[in-house]
Amino acid sequence: MLAQNETGAVMPVAALATAARAHGAIVHTDAAQAVGKIPVSVNDLGVDLLSIAGHKCYGPKGIGALYVRRGTPLSPLVVGASQEG
Repeated sequence: MLAQNETGAVMPVAALATAARAHGAIVHTDAAQAVGKIPVSVNDLGVDLLSIAGHKCYGPKGIGALYVRRGTPLSPLVVGASQEG
């Protein structure tokens, strides 16, 4: 979690990502509370995956986005049709 929703504390995701990636981990952060409130850069954070929720930035409820850094290995839990890439 990049920013805590109740206290507003911003977590040290960049430092955590650096340490985790040094050991070969893939790093995800939930930036739903941060997007639109503080600058958010996947490159500055050093994360491989970053998710946001649409309703937190004036979008419709139930809509979200997942940033996936090129080359990050992901396997689907549910396989859909080709348009669901």
